[in-house]
This record gives sequence, C-alpha cells and structure tokens, in this order.
Amino acid sequence: MILRPDLTDLPKKPSHNPDRWLQTNSGNKYSVSSHYRLLGLASAMTIHRPRAALISLVRNSELEGIMQSMKQLEYRWNRKYLYPWIFFNDEPFSDDLTEARCYYETVPREHWSFPEWINKERFMNSLDYLGAIGVGKGWMISYRHMCRWNSGFFYKHPRLLEYDWYWRVEPDVHFFCNIEYDVFRFMQENNMKYGFNMNILDDARSFPSLWSSTRSFINYHPELIHPEADLDWLLDSRNGGDYNNCQFFSNFEIGDLRFFRGEANEKYFEWLDKEGGFYYERFGDAPIHTLSVAMFVPKSEIWFFRDIGYQHDINRNCPPDKPRQCACEPTPIDENFYKLVPLESGQKKPEDTCIRQFLGGDWLKKRQGWSRDDEKVFGGDGYQGYEFTGLEEYAINTYQ
Repeated sequence: MILRPDLTDLPKKPSHNPDRWLQTNSGNKYSVSSHYRLLGLASAMTIHRPRAALISLVRNSELEGIMQSMKQLEYRWNRKYLYPWIFFNDEPFSDDLTEARCYYETVPREHWSFPEWINKERFMNSLDYLGAIGVGKGWMISYRHMCRWNSGFFYKHPRLLEYDWYWRVEPDVHFFCNIEYDVFRFMQENNMKYGFNMNILDDARSFPSLWSSTRSFINYHPELIHPEADLDWLLDSRNGGDYNNCQFFSNFEIGDLRFFRGEANEKYFEWLDKEGGFYYERFGDAPIHTLSVAMFVPKSEIWFFRDIGYQHDINRNCPPDKPRQCACEPTPIDENFYKLVPLESGQKKPEDTCIRQFLGGDWLKKRQGWSRDDEKVFGGDGYQGYEFTGLEEYAINTYQ
C-alpha cells in the first residue's frame, strides 16, 4: 500500500498563496454593501461569486438551538455576504426560522432509513452493546441514520445540486470572532477542497473495523488514491501503522461539494455502506470525511481555519491574534485533543496531538531536555513539551 507516492513525474500545478490572498482580500472586500441593498441591487452583487450555501441538519426540537447558531454567524459574518441558508429535516418543519432568505428541505426517506442489506437482529445487538459500554449515542437509531446521511447523502440532495460549496452549521454552536473576508471565495480562489476548525481524537470503540475496511478499499482501488495523498499523519507507527483515530471535527466544515460528488469519495462511501458499519458499529461522518479527504485530496488543498473562533459543546477554538475582534479567550492549539477520549481511558494515544501531526514541521518540535516519561511521573499528560503552544503572536501565519 503506497501512502506517499512518487511525485517526480507530476505536472506542476498553478501556485496559490492563501496567506497573501487573505492580506489582499480581507476587510470585507467582497461584501454586499448597504448602498446596494438600499437600491435593491443586492441580488445583482451576488451573481459573480461562488455558488455556495450555509447548510444545517436540524430537527423541530432543535429550532431554538439553530436560531442561536444562525444569529451569531449572521452577526459575525453572513449579514455582510448574504449567502443563503438551507435547512434539512427528516420530517417537515413545524415553523419558520427567520425572515432571511432560507430554504427548507426534507431528507428523502430512502436516505434516512435502514438499507435492505442490514440484518436487524445483528443491528439491535450492536445497539445494546455500544450503549452498554458507554459509546456516545451508541444506543440511538436516529444518530446512525444521521451519520450515514452526513457521510454519503447530504451532497446528493436536489436543493444542493445548484451549489458548489457548503458551510455546515449545527444547532447550539457559537461563533466568537468577526470574519472579514468571503470564506467561500477564499476556498474557490485558492483551490481548496476542505476546511476544518478542529482536529481531535475520536472514540475508537465507535468504529473498530473502519481502518481495516479502508485498507481493503485502498488495495482494491489503488487507482483512486490521489498521487499526492498523505495518510502518514493519520497512522500510528507505534501501533503497527493502524489508524490513530484523529479526525477533522466535522460539525464545522467548509467544503467543495464537487469533491464529495466525485467518483473516489462516492466509491469509498458505497464500500463502507455495504459493509454495514453505520449500523453494526457506529461509524461517524467525521472519521469518514477525514479519511476520504486524506486519500483523495492533497494536503495543500486542506485549510485550517484557526482564525474562526468556534465552540461545539465542550470543544472550543479561539485564535490568538484577534483580541479586538473576538469574544473569547485564546486557546492553545492542542486545546481539544482528547476531550472526546479522556486521558485516563485505555485507548492508545498517538505520539503527537492530532493537529500537530497534520501540521508537521516546527509544530512537532519539543523543548530541549523535555521527557514525556518525566512529565508523566509528575502527573502530566505527556503532551506539554512542545516549543510552541499556538498562542504566540506570529503563530497564526505558520499553520499551513
């Protein structure tokens, strides 16, 4: 299995400089100005820009939570850009969410139900087992449907076929910082395929067969792996090269819908779906998106949105260099590493934190004289020896 193929014969691609783009295009350069809105020309201002939307899967019981998320993101960003919102539900909505431009869509029943090849008795046994051992939401049938839909069906919905880009927004999340550039234009003009905000450890008990299924897929479809794919940061050399269970936390993701609709991602999802892991185990969309992006997208086309202050439940990211633009205290780069998998759990932890393994380079450097074993003797977690915490003034410019 080739994880880092020979690149010598690849044609050179046009160069992109995301940092320079941000310097040139911040200050809300492409916002829809109030002047045009007053003239009733706002729609004309949105013609020559990315075909993009903010999307959310939300149940009627979560309307209050999505209103809160929407209010914050509108204030911090979208009131300046007027990208549409698309809300998905597994049943018809009971009420309108806002007077803003929105679309309300129902998930097709065939995308929110058991596929015909699932053995119901085996599924119920799995439900009982995962619930008994304490896997998060391991007993919930609707959660399995949701993970499957987010993994392989959301981008096929008819409403999204007219769009190329999406920003996933969930109920009860927080946006702390002003965002002063067009995020979708940034992705499009820098040839990005996927953007994330957190890279953290996931509970391996949810998907024990995911990596073996993925390896089988790679061996069966080597032609689909991108020639610049980098899976090294997802593999644990101390554990036989197995998946280290790091994931892009997919409740925040900004992505290219054309990538998800592409042959490689579609075949990967179909492979996993046929093996039943969404129901016999509790495959989540986060590790599946992570592995798919790592296999089929060069790392240069994946972007870490460290500058967007964001919180989902106990996981929180706040950038270090925007004190007058954020309503949060800056967080170290490793802030969320094992919040889903407590340090005291028996799950094997990778050599370095997930985000540092993705970034590589100077982010892996340790302080001279530091020892992991010595740190643990004095009650530490073994991850406090890095030279840089991510709170340094210059750090925001060294992530990519």
